[in-house]
Amino acid sequence: MEIDRRKEVINICLDLFIEKGLTATSTRDLSSALKLQNAGLYYYFESKDETVIACAEEAALRLENALIPSALREIHNPDVMMKRLQKRADEMASTMRFLVTVCASSQYKDKMKPALDRLAERYDHYAEQIAKKLSCKKEEIEPYVYMVITAVANYMIFYEDSLIYPQIQIAKEAIRKIVVSTNNS
Repeated sequence: MEIDRRKEVINICLDLFIEKGLTATSTRDLSSALKLQNAGLYYYFESKDETVIACAEEAALRLENALIPSALREIHNPDVMMKRLQKRADEMASTMRFLVTVCASSQYKDKMKPALDRLAERYDHYAEQIAKKLSCKKEEIEPYVYMVITAVANYMIFYEDSLIYPQIQIAKEAIRKIVVSTNNS
């Protein structure tokens, strides 16, 4: 029960950070959003910094859960996959911007490194899953998986199609070729 409540607290705090911004959100704001007394946040976290780190880790999970499963489902149809990724990226852009703000902050950068390392390790797993779905070698698809992840992340941060269009086109064409080659085998 306590784990569920902590998760709920993290999600409420994350939503407020996304809405108001990292620096504009006070511990009083967070406690108020949780319907707690002014220092009530400290029942769950030792400090605002600890709250920020927990929320940033949750933001990374939200992003993965919003983007990766839909890409895996649509991997055989690259055009549909990319359109859905863009739609989900539009919906998740504010979450990505919060995560980037935390990770780029000298105050939180070192504390976020373990979470980012875990995220990077999962990228390898996603490449394996996609290779399995496409019946190809991981080495064939891996560069394109990383290219798409980077392009979608950049799109969410900068909100500019022209920054990612070349990478998306290259990745779509590579995936399309792998799908055709697999279907012809």
